[in-house]
Amino acid sequence: MMKISAVKGDVSGHFQASLYLGDVEERINILKGCGQKSLAYLTAATHGLAEQADEIKEGVQGELPAPLEEAALLVPPPCKTNDNGNWPLLTVSKGFFEGAIKNKGQGIADDVNDEDDEEDAGWGNDSLNSEASDDKLEAKSEDGSGWGGDSDDDLDIPDDIDIGPDAVGDGSYVPPTKGTSQAIHWANNSQLAGDHVAAGSFESACRLLHDQLAMVDFEVMKPVFMQCYAGARSSFVGLPSLVPMTGFPHRNWRDAGPKNGLPNISVKLEALTDRLQEAYTLTTKGKFQEAVDTMRKVMLLVPLTVVDTKNKIAEAQELIRICREYIIALSMEIERKTLPKSEAKRSCEMAAYMTHCQLQPKHLILSLNTAMTLAYKIKNFKSAHAFAKRLIEMGPKPEVAQKARKVLAACEKNLSNEMELDYDQHNPFDLCAASYTPIYRGKAVVKDPLSGASYLPEYNGQVCRVTKSTKIGADVVGLRISPIQFR
Repeated sequence: MMKISAVKGDVSGHFQASLYLGDVEERINILKGCGQKSLAYLTAATHGLAEQADEIKEGVQGELPAPLEEAALLVPPPCKTNDNGNWPLLTVSKGFFEGAIKNKGQGIADDVNDEDDEEDAGWGNDSLNSEASDDKLEAKSEDGSGWGGDSDDDLDIPDDIDIGPDAVGDGSYVPPTKGTSQAIHWANNSQLAGDHVAAGSFESACRLLHDQLAMVDFEVMKPVFMQCYAGARSSFVGLPSLVPMTGFPHRNWRDAGPKNGLPNISVKLEALTDRLQEAYTLTTKGKFQEAVDTMRKVMLLVPLTVVDTKNKIAEAQELIRICREYIIALSMEIERKTLPKSEAKRSCEMAAYMTHCQLQPKHLILSLNTAMTLAYKIKNFKSAHAFAKRLIEMGPKPEVAQKARKVLAACEKNLSNEMELDYDQHNPFDLCAASYTPIYRGKAVVKDPLSGASYLPEYNGQVCRVTKSTKIGADVVGLRISPIQFR
Protein backbone atom coordinates (compact mmCIF):
# COMPACT_ATOMS: atom_id res chain seq x y z
CA MET A 1 0.00 0.00 0.00
CA MET A 2 2.88 2.32 0.76
CA LYS A 3 4.38 1.80 -2.71
CA ILE A 4 1.03 2.31 -4.37
CA SER A 5 0.53 5.58 -2.47
CA ALA A 6 3.98 6.72 -3.50
CA VAL A 7 3.30 5.98 -7.17
CA LYS A 8 -0.09 7.78 -7.06
CA GLY A 9 1.44 10.77 -5.28
CA ASP A 10 -0.85 10.32 -2.29
CA VAL A 11 1.33 11.92 0.38
CA SER A 12 -1.19 11.48 3.16
CA GLY A 13 -1.72 7.78 2.41
CA HIS A 14 2.03 7.29 1.96
CA PHE A 15 2.77 8.81 5.38
CA GLN A 16 -0.04 6.86 7.05
CA ALA A 17 1.23 3.58 5.61
CA SER A 18 4.73 4.33 6.90
CA LEU A 19 3.26 4.89 10.36
CA TYR A 20 1.50 1.52 10.24
CA LEU A 21 4.69 -0.19 9.09
CA GLY A 22 6.93 1.58 11.60
CA ASP A 23 9.28 2.73 8.82
CA VAL A 24 10.95 5.77 10.40
CA GLU A 25 13.35 6.45 7.52
CA GLU A 26 10.47 6.57 5.06
CA ARG A 27 8.65 9.03 7.28
CA ILE A 28 11.73 11.25 7.39
CA ASN A 29 12.00 11.20 3.60
CA ILE A 30 8.31 12.06 3.21
CA LEU A 31 8.57 15.02 5.62
CA LYS A 32 11.71 16.26 3.87
CA GLY A 33 9.99 15.98 0.49
CA CYS A 34 7.02 18.01 1.78
CA GLY A 35 9.29 20.77 3.09
CA GLN A 36 8.58 19.87 6.71
CA LYS A 37 12.28 19.77 7.67
CA SER A 38 11.65 20.68 11.29
CA LEU A 39 9.37 17.66 11.69
CA ALA A 40 11.87 15.52 9.78
CA TYR A 41 14.63 16.62 12.15
CA LEU A 42 12.54 15.93 15.25
CA THR A 43 11.59 12.50 13.89
CA ALA A 44 15.22 11.56 13.21
CA ALA A 45 16.50 12.92 16.53
CA THR A 46 13.70 11.28 18.53
CA HIS A 47 14.27 7.86 16.97
CA GLY A 48 18.07 7.98 17.46
CA LEU A 49 19.03 8.51 13.81
CA ALA A 50 21.86 10.97 14.54
CA GLU A 51 23.45 10.97 11.06
CA GLN A 52 20.21 11.85 9.32
CA ALA A 53 19.42 14.44 11.98
CA ASP A 54 22.84 16.15 11.45
CA GLU A 55 22.36 16.04 7.68
CA ILE A 56 19.00 17.77 7.97
CA LYS A 57 20.42 20.30 10.44
CA GLU A 58 23.23 21.28 8.07
CA GLY A 59 20.85 21.94 5.22
CA VAL A 60 18.61 24.24 7.27
CA GLN A 61 19.38 27.85 7.96
CA GLY A 62 18.32 28.96 11.37
CA GLU A 63 17.56 27.13 14.57
CA LEU A 64 15.67 23.89 14.74
CA PRO A 65 13.49 22.82 17.69
CA ALA A 66 15.19 20.62 20.25
CA PRO A 67 13.67 17.18 20.84
CA LEU A 68 12.27 16.34 24.25
CA GLU A 69 14.66 14.49 26.52
CA GLU A 70 12.06 11.98 27.69
CA ALA A 71 10.80 11.30 24.17
CA ALA A 72 10.92 7.62 23.24
CA LEU A 73 9.81 5.44 20.35
CA LEU A 74 6.44 3.86 20.94
CA VAL A 75 6.65 0.27 19.75
CA PRO A 76 3.39 -1.73 19.74
CA PRO A 77 3.49 -5.00 21.64
CA PRO A 78 4.17 -8.07 19.50
CA CYS A 79 1.18 -10.11 18.38
CA LYS A 80 0.70 -13.31 20.25
CA THR A 81 0.90 -16.27 17.97
CA ASN A 82 -1.19 -19.30 18.67
CA ASP A 83 0.67 -22.55 18.28
CA ASN A 84 -2.36 -24.57 19.39
CA GLY A 85 -4.67 -25.04 16.43
CA ASN A 86 -7.61 -25.67 18.78
CA TRP A 87 -7.45 -22.20 20.35
CA PRO A 88 -9.54 -20.81 22.07
CA LEU A 89 -11.02 -24.25 22.83
CA LEU A 90 -9.46 -26.31 25.56
CA THR A 91 -7.89 -29.64 24.79
CA VAL A 92 -9.96 -32.34 26.46
CA SER A 93 -8.91 -35.94 26.39
CA LYS A 94 -11.51 -38.53 25.50
CA GLY A 95 -12.89 -40.67 28.24
CA PHE A 96 -13.15 -44.39 28.46
CA PHE A 97 -16.63 -44.65 26.97
CA GLU A 98 -15.87 -42.50 23.90
CA GLY A 99 -12.80 -44.57 23.13
CA ALA A 100 -14.59 -47.87 23.70
CA ILE A 101 -17.47 -46.92 21.42
CA LYS A 102 -15.08 -45.85 18.67
CA ASN A 103 -13.03 -49.02 18.95
CA LYS A 104 -16.16 -51.16 18.98
CA GLY A 105 -17.43 -49.62 15.75
CA GLN A 106 -14.12 -50.12 14.05
CA GLY A 107 -13.99 -53.72 15.21
CA ILE A 108 -17.38 -54.50 13.73
CA ALA A 109 -16.41 -52.95 10.44
CA ASP A 110 -13.17 -54.92 10.37
CA ASP A 111 -15.03 -58.17 11.05
CA VAL A 112 -17.48 -57.49 8.26
CA ASN A 113 -14.65 -56.79 5.84
CA ASP A 114 -12.89 -59.97 6.88
CA GLU A 115 -16.04 -62.03 6.34
CA ASP A 116 -16.48 -60.56 2.87
CA ASP A 117 -12.92 -61.48 2.02
CA GLU A 118 -13.39 -65.02 3.28
CA GLU A 119 -16.60 -65.45 1.26
CA ASP A 120 -14.89 -64.28 -1.89
CA ALA A 121 -11.99 -66.64 -1.25
CA GLY A 122 -14.05 -69.73 -0.31
CA TRP A 123 -16.50 -69.75 -3.24
CA GLY A 124 -14.11 -70.46 -6.08
CA ASN A 125 -12.60 -67.28 -7.51
CA ASP A 126 -11.36 -69.40 -10.42
CA SER A 127 -14.98 -69.95 -11.59
CA LEU A 128 -15.62 -66.19 -12.02
CA ASN A 129 -14.41 -64.71 -15.25
CA SER A 130 -14.50 -61.17 -16.53
CA GLU A 131 -17.92 -61.64 -18.14
CA ALA A 132 -19.40 -62.79 -14.85
CA SER A 133 -17.95 -59.75 -13.20
CA ASP A 134 -19.63 -57.56 -15.79
CA ASP A 135 -22.95 -59.30 -15.20
CA LYS A 136 -22.57 -58.69 -11.48
CA LEU A 137 -21.95 -54.99 -12.04
CA GLU A 138 -25.01 -54.76 -14.27
CA ALA A 139 -27.12 -56.46 -11.61
CA LYS A 140 -25.89 -53.95 -9.02
CA SER A 141 -26.75 -51.09 -11.30
CA GLU A 142 -30.31 -52.40 -11.52
CA ASP A 143 -30.74 -52.28 -7.75
CA GLY A 144 -33.37 -49.75 -6.75
CA SER A 145 -35.26 -49.95 -10.03
CA GLY A 146 -38.49 -50.12 -8.02
CA TRP A 147 -38.26 -46.35 -7.35
CA GLY A 148 -40.03 -44.88 -10.34
CA GLY A 149 -38.89 -47.03 -13.22
CA ASP A 150 -40.32 -44.54 -15.75
CA SER A 151 -38.08 -42.67 -18.10
CA ASP A 152 -37.83 -38.88 -17.84
CA ASP A 153 -37.49 -38.52 -21.60
CA ASP A 154 -41.26 -38.58 -22.25
CA LEU A 155 -42.02 -35.49 -20.08
CA ASP A 156 -43.50 -32.81 -22.31
CA ILE A 157 -42.08 -29.72 -20.56
CA PRO A 158 -42.02 -26.46 -22.55
CA ASP A 159 -38.60 -24.90 -22.99
CA ASP A 160 -39.76 -21.31 -22.36
CA ILE A 161 -40.76 -21.77 -18.72
CA ASP A 162 -39.08 -19.23 -16.46
CA ILE A 163 -38.10 -20.83 -13.16
CA GLY A 164 -36.04 -17.86 -12.02
CA PRO A 165 -32.30 -17.65 -11.41
CA ASP A 166 -30.41 -20.57 -9.93
CA ALA A 167 -30.18 -20.10 -6.17
CA VAL A 168 -26.80 -21.84 -6.07
CA GLY A 169 -25.41 -20.27 -9.26
CA ASP A 170 -23.57 -17.02 -8.95
CA GLY A 171 -24.75 -16.28 -5.42
CA SER A 172 -26.85 -13.28 -6.49
CA TYR A 173 -29.82 -12.17 -4.42
CA VAL A 174 -33.13 -13.67 -5.51
CA PRO A 175 -36.14 -11.69 -4.16
CA PRO A 176 -38.99 -13.72 -2.70
CA THR A 177 -42.15 -14.31 -4.68
CA LYS A 178 -44.62 -11.45 -4.34
CA GLY A 179 -47.61 -12.39 -2.23
CA THR A 180 -51.28 -11.69 -2.85
CA SER A 181 -52.53 -8.33 -1.61
CA GLN A 182 -55.29 -8.25 0.97
CA ALA A 183 -57.25 -5.99 -1.36
CA ILE A 184 -57.52 -8.87 -3.85
CA HIS A 185 -58.88 -11.14 -1.13
CA TRP A 186 -61.41 -8.46 -0.20
CA ALA A 187 -62.83 -8.40 -3.70
CA ASN A 188 -62.87 -12.20 -3.92
CA ASN A 189 -64.64 -12.68 -0.58
CA SER A 190 -67.58 -10.31 -1.09
CA GLN A 191 -70.41 -9.51 -3.48
CA LEU A 192 -71.01 -6.05 -2.02
CA ALA A 193 -70.11 -2.98 -4.03
CA GLY A 194 -68.71 -1.22 -0.96
CA ASP A 195 -66.14 -3.97 -0.39
CA HIS A 196 -65.02 -3.86 -4.02
CA VAL A 197 -64.61 -0.08 -3.91
CA ALA A 198 -62.60 -0.34 -0.68
CA ALA A 199 -60.40 -2.96 -2.36
CA GLY A 200 -59.73 -0.60 -5.26
CA SER A 201 -61.49 -2.89 -7.74
CA PHE A 202 -63.52 -0.08 -9.27
CA GLU A 203 -64.38 -2.02 -12.41
CA SER A 204 -66.07 -4.87 -10.55
CA ALA A 205 -67.74 -2.35 -8.21
CA CYS A 206 -69.22 -0.50 -11.18
CA ARG A 207 -70.42 -3.82 -12.60
CA LEU A 208 -72.14 -4.69 -9.32
CA LEU A 209 -73.78 -1.27 -9.07
CA HIS A 210 -74.98 -1.60 -12.66
CA ASP A 211 -76.47 -5.05 -12.02
CA GLN A 212 -78.03 -4.14 -8.68
CA LEU A 213 -79.11 -0.50 -9.17
CA ALA A 214 -78.84 0.09 -12.94
CA MET A 215 -76.13 2.70 -12.44
CA VAL A 216 -74.97 3.96 -15.83
CA ASP A 217 -73.22 7.29 -15.22
CA PHE A 218 -70.27 6.88 -12.86
CA GLU A 219 -68.78 10.35 -13.26
CA VAL A 220 -70.72 11.57 -10.24
CA MET A 221 -69.54 8.48 -8.32
CA LYS A 222 -65.82 9.20 -8.71
CA PRO A 223 -65.40 11.36 -5.57
CA VAL A 224 -67.57 8.91 -3.66
CA PHE A 225 -65.39 5.99 -4.74
CA MET A 226 -62.18 7.79 -3.80
CA GLN A 227 -63.54 8.67 -0.36
CA CYS A 228 -64.48 5.05 0.35
CA TYR A 229 -61.19 3.73 -1.06
CA ALA A 230 -59.03 6.08 1.03
CA GLY A 231 -60.99 5.37 4.20
CA ALA A 232 -60.36 1.60 3.98
CA ARG A 233 -56.58 1.92 4.44
CA SER A 234 -54.18 3.09 7.09
CA SER A 235 -50.68 4.44 6.57
CA PHE A 236 -47.82 4.29 9.05
CA VAL A 237 -44.09 5.01 9.03
CA GLY A 238 -41.68 2.11 9.26
CA LEU A 239 -37.96 2.86 9.05
CA PRO A 240 -36.71 6.43 8.63
CA SER A 241 -36.19 7.71 5.09
CA LEU A 242 -38.43 4.98 3.66
CA VAL A 243 -41.86 5.38 2.11
CA PRO A 244 -44.79 4.83 4.50
CA MET A 245 -46.32 1.36 4.66
CA THR A 246 -49.99 0.67 4.02
CA GLY A 247 -52.20 -1.25 6.43
CA PHE A 248 -55.38 -3.12 5.58
CA PRO A 249 -57.71 -3.10 8.61
CA HIS A 250 -60.38 -5.81 8.66
CA ARG A 251 -63.87 -5.60 10.03
CA ASN A 252 -63.82 -9.38 10.68
CA TRP A 253 -60.37 -9.34 12.23
CA ARG A 254 -61.23 -12.08 14.74
CA ASP A 255 -61.67 -14.78 12.10
CA ALA A 256 -60.18 -13.16 9.02
CA GLY A 257 -57.01 -15.20 8.71
CA PRO A 258 -54.66 -14.68 5.77
CA LYS A 259 -57.32 -15.06 3.04
CA ASN A 260 -60.79 -14.49 4.53
CA GLY A 261 -60.51 -10.80 5.40
CA LEU A 262 -63.11 -8.15 4.61
CA PRO A 263 -62.40 -4.39 4.58
CA ASN A 264 -63.37 -2.04 7.33
CA ILE A 265 -65.75 0.28 5.48
CA SER A 266 -65.29 3.91 6.50
CA VAL A 267 -68.76 4.93 5.30
CA LYS A 268 -71.12 4.41 8.23
CA LEU A 269 -74.85 5.01 8.45
CA GLU A 270 -74.31 7.07 11.59
CA ALA A 271 -72.03 9.47 9.71
CA LEU A 272 -74.55 9.73 6.87
CA THR A 273 -77.27 10.54 9.37
CA ASP A 274 -75.13 13.37 10.77
CA ARG A 275 -74.60 14.68 7.24
CA LEU A 276 -78.37 14.58 6.71
CA GLN A 277 -78.77 16.84 9.72
CA GLU A 278 -76.41 19.31 8.06
CA ALA A 279 -78.65 19.24 4.99
CA TYR A 280 -81.65 19.98 7.19
CA THR A 281 -79.86 23.06 8.51
CA LEU A 282 -79.07 24.23 4.99
CA THR A 283 -82.73 23.78 4.04
CA THR A 284 -83.89 25.86 6.98
CA LYS A 285 -81.47 28.64 5.99
CA GLY A 286 -82.78 28.61 2.42
CA LYS A 287 -79.57 27.27 0.84
CA PHE A 288 -81.48 24.84 -1.34
CA GLN A 289 -78.79 23.96 -3.88
CA GLU A 290 -76.23 23.16 -1.21
CA ALA A 291 -78.80 21.03 0.61
CA VAL A 292 -79.61 19.14 -2.62
CA ASP A 293 -75.93 18.43 -3.29
CA THR A 294 -75.40 17.20 0.27
CA MET A 295 -78.41 14.88 0.21
CA ARG A 296 -77.49 13.51 -3.21
CA LYS A 297 -74.04 12.62 -1.92
CA VAL A 298 -75.59 10.93 1.11
CA MET A 299 -77.86 8.90 -1.20
CA LEU A 300 -74.93 7.79 -3.37
CA LEU A 301 -72.89 6.77 -0.34
CA VAL A 302 -75.60 4.47 1.01
CA PRO A 303 -74.96 1.68 -1.60
CA LEU A 304 -71.30 1.66 -0.50
CA THR A 305 -72.08 0.96 3.14
CA VAL A 306 -72.02 -2.51 4.68
CA VAL A 307 -74.43 -3.52 7.46
CA ASP A 308 -75.18 -6.83 9.17
CA THR A 309 -78.77 -6.62 10.43
CA LYS A 310 -82.21 -6.18 8.91
CA ASN A 311 -82.83 -3.11 11.04
CA LYS A 312 -79.77 -1.43 9.52
CA ILE A 313 -80.98 -2.30 6.03
CA ALA A 314 -84.34 -0.69 6.79
CA GLU A 315 -82.53 2.36 8.20
CA ALA A 316 -80.52 2.72 5.00
CA GLN A 317 -83.66 2.47 2.86
CA GLU A 318 -85.34 5.11 5.00
CA LEU A 319 -82.33 7.37 4.57
CA ILE A 320 -82.64 7.05 0.80
CA ARG A 321 -86.36 7.84 0.97
CA ILE A 322 -85.78 11.02 2.99
CA CYS A 323 -83.09 12.23 0.61
CA ARG A 324 -85.35 11.53 -2.38
CA GLU A 325 -88.22 13.56 -0.97
CA TYR A 326 -86.00 16.53 -0.14
CA ILE A 327 -84.13 16.47 -3.45
CA ILE A 328 -87.40 16.49 -5.42
CA ALA A 329 -89.00 19.17 -3.24
CA LEU A 330 -85.99 21.50 -3.14
CA SER A 331 -85.18 21.03 -6.84
CA MET A 332 -88.77 21.93 -7.67
CA GLU A 333 -88.57 24.98 -5.42
CA ILE A 334 -85.34 26.10 -7.12
CA GLU A 335 -87.03 25.85 -10.52
CA ARG A 336 -90.17 27.60 -9.27
CA LYS A 337 -88.18 30.62 -8.20
CA THR A 338 -86.80 30.98 -11.73
CA LEU A 339 -90.29 31.28 -13.25
CA PRO A 340 -91.39 34.72 -14.46
CA LYS A 341 -94.31 36.54 -12.85
CA SER A 342 -96.49 35.66 -15.81
CA GLU A 343 -96.32 32.00 -14.73
CA ALA A 344 -98.24 32.59 -11.50
CA LYS A 345 -100.51 29.59 -12.14
CA ARG A 346 -97.59 27.22 -12.66
CA SER A 347 -95.79 28.67 -9.63
CA CYS A 348 -98.85 28.05 -7.45
CA GLU A 349 -99.13 24.47 -8.72
CA MET A 350 -95.50 23.67 -7.90
CA ALA A 351 -95.89 25.19 -4.43
CA ALA A 352 -98.95 23.01 -3.91
CA TYR A 353 -97.08 19.88 -5.03
CA MET A 354 -94.31 20.63 -2.57
CA THR A 355 -96.77 20.43 0.33
CA HIS A 356 -97.28 16.73 -0.49
CA CYS A 357 -93.58 15.87 -0.20
CA GLN A 358 -92.71 14.05 3.01
CA LEU A 359 -90.63 16.74 4.71
CA GLN A 360 -89.80 17.52 8.30
CA PRO A 361 -92.61 19.41 10.10
CA LYS A 362 -90.70 22.70 10.24
CA HIS A 363 -90.00 22.54 6.51
CA LEU A 364 -93.54 21.43 5.69
CA ILE A 365 -94.83 24.50 7.59
CA LEU A 366 -92.69 26.74 5.39
CA SER A 367 -93.96 25.07 2.20
CA LEU A 368 -97.61 25.35 3.35
CA ASN A 369 -97.12 29.03 4.13
CA THR A 370 -95.71 29.61 0.63
CA ALA A 371 -98.55 27.69 -1.06
CA MET A 372 -101.19 29.53 0.99
CA THR A 373 -99.73 32.91 0.08
CA LEU A 374 -99.46 32.17 -3.66
CA ALA A 375 -102.96 30.70 -3.83
CA TYR A 376 -104.43 33.74 -2.08
CA LYS A 377 -102.60 36.10 -4.46
CA ILE A 378 -104.17 34.52 -7.57
CA LYS A 379 -107.58 34.52 -5.78
CA ASN A 380 -107.84 30.78 -5.47
CA PHE A 381 -109.53 31.13 -2.08
CA LYS A 382 -110.67 27.54 -1.88
CA SER A 383 -107.12 26.24 -2.25
CA ALA A 384 -105.77 28.92 0.09
CA HIS A 385 -108.41 27.90 2.66
CA ALA A 386 -107.22 24.28 2.49
CA PHE A 387 -103.57 25.25 2.86
CA ALA A 388 -104.34 27.57 5.79
CA LYS A 389 -106.27 24.86 7.57
CA ARG A 390 -103.42 22.36 7.17
CA LEU A 391 -100.96 25.00 8.33
CA ILE A 392 -102.85 25.70 11.55
CA GLU A 393 -103.02 21.97 12.30
CA MET A 394 -99.20 21.78 12.12
CA GLY A 395 -98.84 24.14 15.09
CA PRO A 396 -96.61 26.86 13.60
CA LYS A 397 -95.16 29.90 15.35
CA PRO A 398 -97.69 32.40 16.75
CA GLU A 399 -97.15 34.98 14.01
CA VAL A 400 -97.53 32.35 11.27
CA ALA A 401 -100.62 30.90 12.94
CA GLN A 402 -102.14 34.40 13.23
CA LYS A 403 -101.59 34.99 9.51
CA ALA A 404 -103.14 31.60 8.63
CA ARG A 405 -106.25 32.38 10.74
CA LYS A 406 -106.74 35.68 8.93
CA VAL A 407 -106.46 33.97 5.53
CA LEU A 408 -108.84 31.25 6.71
CA ALA A 409 -111.42 33.83 7.82
CA ALA A 410 -111.11 35.80 4.58
CA CYS A 411 -111.44 32.71 2.36
CA GLU A 412 -114.52 31.41 4.19
CA LYS A 413 -116.48 34.32 2.73
CA ASN A 414 -115.82 33.13 -0.85
CA LEU A 415 -114.72 29.49 -1.26
CA SER A 416 -113.95 29.61 -4.97
CA ASN A 417 -110.93 29.45 -7.28
CA GLU A 418 -110.15 32.06 -9.89
CA MET A 419 -107.82 29.69 -11.82
CA GLU A 420 -108.15 25.98 -12.38
CA LEU A 421 -105.03 24.22 -11.16
CA ASP A 422 -103.75 20.80 -12.12
CA TYR A 423 -103.97 19.82 -8.49
CA ASP A 424 -106.41 17.67 -6.56
CA GLN A 425 -105.57 17.42 -2.89
CA HIS A 426 -108.07 14.61 -2.30
CA ASN A 427 -106.71 12.30 -5.00
CA PRO A 428 -103.42 10.60 -4.02
CA PHE A 429 -100.65 11.08 -6.55
CA ASP A 430 -96.93 10.57 -7.15
CA LEU A 431 -94.90 13.54 -8.29
CA CYS A 432 -92.88 13.12 -11.47
CA ALA A 433 -89.29 14.05 -10.61
CA ALA A 434 -88.62 15.27 -14.17
CA SER A 435 -91.71 17.26 -15.19
CA TYR A 436 -92.91 18.15 -11.68
CA THR A 437 -96.45 17.09 -12.53
CA PRO A 438 -98.75 14.76 -10.57
CA ILE A 439 -99.18 11.13 -11.57
CA TYR A 440 -102.54 10.23 -10.09
CA ARG A 441 -103.39 6.78 -8.89
CA GLY A 442 -104.20 4.36 -11.70
CA LYS A 443 -101.92 5.95 -14.28
CA ALA A 444 -98.73 4.35 -15.61
CA VAL A 445 -95.59 5.14 -13.69
CA VAL A 446 -91.93 4.07 -13.82
CA LYS A 447 -89.54 4.26 -10.90
CA ASP A 448 -85.83 4.69 -10.34
CA PRO A 449 -84.11 1.58 -8.88
CA LEU A 450 -82.04 3.48 -6.30
CA SER A 451 -84.03 6.51 -5.20
CA GLY A 452 -87.51 5.14 -5.91
CA ALA A 453 -88.49 8.42 -7.57
CA SER A 454 -91.55 8.24 -9.82
CA TYR A 455 -91.56 9.27 -13.48
CA LEU A 456 -93.97 9.38 -16.37
CA PRO A 457 -93.51 6.52 -18.90
CA GLU A 458 -91.98 8.92 -21.42
CA TYR A 459 -88.88 9.19 -19.20
CA ASN A 460 -88.25 5.45 -19.14
CA GLY A 461 -84.61 4.62 -19.89
CA GLN A 462 -83.28 8.10 -19.10
CA VAL A 463 -80.92 9.08 -16.28
CA CYS A 464 -82.65 9.77 -12.99
CA ARG A 465 -82.91 13.46 -12.08
CA VAL A 466 -82.53 12.65 -8.40
CA THR A 467 -79.41 10.46 -8.40
CA LYS A 468 -77.87 11.77 -11.67
CA SER A 469 -76.41 8.29 -12.24
CA THR A 470 -79.07 5.53 -12.42
CA LYS A 471 -81.32 4.40 -15.26
CA ILE A 472 -85.06 4.99 -14.87
CA GLY A 473 -87.32 1.94 -15.10
CA ALA A 474 -84.55 -0.71 -15.17
CA ASP A 475 -85.42 -4.19 -13.89
CA VAL A 476 -82.68 -4.99 -11.35
CA VAL A 477 -82.34 -6.78 -8.02
CA GLY A 478 -82.18 -3.60 -5.97
CA LEU A 479 -80.04 -2.33 -3.10
CA ARG A 480 -77.56 -4.85 -1.65
CA ILE A 481 -75.57 -3.68 1.37
CA SER A 482 -75.51 -6.74 3.62
CA PRO A 483 -74.34 -10.37 3.27
CA ILE A 484 -77.67 -11.58 4.68
CA GLN A 485 -79.38 -10.35 1.51
CA PHE A 486 -77.57 -13.07 -0.48
CA ARG A 487 -78.65 -15.99 1.73
